[in-house]
Amino acid sequence: MKTQLIKLTQAAVLGGLSLLAAPASAYQAGDFIVRAGAAGVLPTGDGTHPAAPGPNVEADDGWSLGLTATWMATNNIGVGVLAAWPFEHDIETKGGLAGTGDAADTKHLPPTVTMQYHFNTTSKLHPYIGAGINYTNFFSEDTNPAGALSGGSIKLDDSWGLALEVGADYELQNNWLVSAQVWYIDIDTDATVSGLGALDASFNVEIDPWVVMIGVGKKF
Repeated sequence: MKTQLIKLTQAAVLGGLSLLAAPASAYQAGDFIVRAGAAGVLPTGDGTHPAAPGPNVEADDGWSLGLTATWMATNNIGVGVLAAWPFEHDIETKGGLAGTGDAADTKHLPPTVTMQYHFNTTSKLHPYIGAGINYTNFFSEDTNPAGALSGGSIKLDDSWGLALEVGADYELQNNWLVSAQVWYIDIDTDATVSGLGALDASFNVEIDPWVVMIGVGKKF
């Protein structure tokens, strides 16, 4: 009996040591993780209307409901998707343009697909990085009756660009988790102003936002 107890104790100790020696994978192949939370698009770029010295056009920050999902192809490699309820941004004019402040507004959807690498960890915190491509669809552009583009119209072309991602999930009970994610996305669009005579022009606007999201999720 004593010999059996010693053997069982040795087996338990060796098993525990083997678990400590091998880093645990954050997720397993075939796992599906969905997340939802508050998401912000925070532009860093601007543009120049040719009628005045620039830069003289920029977009304000926009917030909405963000949705992300990850499908794990292996224990470490995942495919991530960013979706959202439409974001809305004010477009401001400044500098030498006639009138400053809110000149127009637009809505957009920024679906983004990334390939993610999930690091092995021995804790409940699961960090990952990713890179991929973004497509941004602009719609519902309107000019402000009291702004620099009053009486005219503005149209923003859709954009394709690269996206970089950093994120982390923290495990809770029953496969629930809290999540934080940050993307840097290359969003460049051509803006076309019409119906204003001398101010009619097409020009490039670099939006290039940081996109941030914090929320909750669940692993399936």
